[in-house]
Amino acid sequence: MAGEMEKEKASHGDEMRRVESHNLALKEQVRALTQMREDEQRQCLKMQEMNVELQQRQTEQEKLLAQRDDVSSQLQEVNHANSRLLEQLTELGQEKDKLQQELEETRKAADKRKAMLDELAIGVAQEKSRHEEELSGAWLQHEKEVLGVRARYEKELCGLHKDKNRTEEEIRSQLRDEKARTREVESIQQTVEKLQAQIQSMEGTKDGSSRLKEADETAEKSALEHQEQVPLSPEARPKSVFCTSRGLWQFRILSFGLCNATTTFKSLMDRVLAGIP
Repeated sequence: MAGEMEKEKASHGDEMRRVESHNLALKEQVRALTQMREDEQRQCLKMQEMNVELQQRQTEQEKLLAQRDDVSSQLQEVNHANSRLLEQLTELGQEKDKLQQELEETRKAADKRKAMLDELAIGVAQEKSRHEEELSGAWLQHEKEVLGVRARYEKELCGLHKDKNRTEEEIRSQLRDEKARTREVESIQQTVEKLQAQIQSMEGTKDGSSRLKEADETAEKSALEHQEQVPLSPEARPKSVFCTSRGLWQFRILSFGLCNATTTFKSLMDRVLAGIP
């Protein structure tokens, strides 16, 4: 818009310069006409002198008459030229008035355009300020949303840390239970050894000793299975994963701290001991 204003100003300046040059040309023409009038006056004076000379010189009357006729014709031509010049001056005056009117109209149009441009500039400035306010409001809203998301993530992170600590506590309790079960298995093994010693010292029938021997083997087998526990399938191992300070770990054998581990082991023992009376 500033470029258009500069172009309009330049075009108005060019029009003003053309009008001024035209006025200067008109002034030159008026000056030339004035000079011609002075020349005509001089010529009239010459004619008067020639008439005086004609009166004084009667001998040259015929020649002077001829010259007078020529001069009169020239004067008529000059008068016609003067009338034409006067008409041209009148037309030039009318054109000058017309140009002045056009100049005034051009100035008025320029003033109107300037007022319109000023109003447009004010509207653009208001629109710019409004956009800046909207942008600042959007920026503040974005900052609030970012802070809210950050607070939510921090809260979730604290919850995850708490869950991690709780899981570690559960794993420690499971390890303590496993150690207790291991101690029970060791006590069972000691009991089995004592039973074996008693069986070797006992004297009885062959059937009684064979049943005791089978019971001893069954007890020993059960103790060993309890000690080694039940292996987990590759599909079930990811379900037993637990978290430690060194990363994630998973069981390869059945842990009694897992859900339904006791029921699974009991079902296995029932199948193993199904044929023993």
